Amino acid sequence: MNYVVDAESKGKRLDIFLMENVENVTRSYIKNMIDGGKVLLNGKIVKAGYTLKENDKIEVEKIEPKELKIEAKKMDLDIMYEDDDIIVINKEKGVVVHPRKW
Repeated sequence: MNYVVDAESKGKRLDIFLMENVENVTRSYIKNMIDGGKVLLNGKIVKAGYTLKENDKIEVEKIEPKELKIEAKKMDLDIMYEDDDIIVINKEKGVVVHPRKW
């Protein structure tokens, strides 16, 4: 993916610009891509906090989404409160609530 910074985006941080323009990625994923040299600005590696200038050219290596394989695990839940609208669960440390895409 290639981008050219316009006047409206001038002055933004590189990571913020990419968050606004690349779909389905987190800011930490963007930062890891920048730190890993997968994002070039005018052909060079820069830091996530780089302040963009008008006409800067940004090259982002193609992002290949990983297939998310989620399997439910049967477990006893410590239900602290439950009614028709809400449930409060005391979950064990380490139990994943929101799996990550990347």
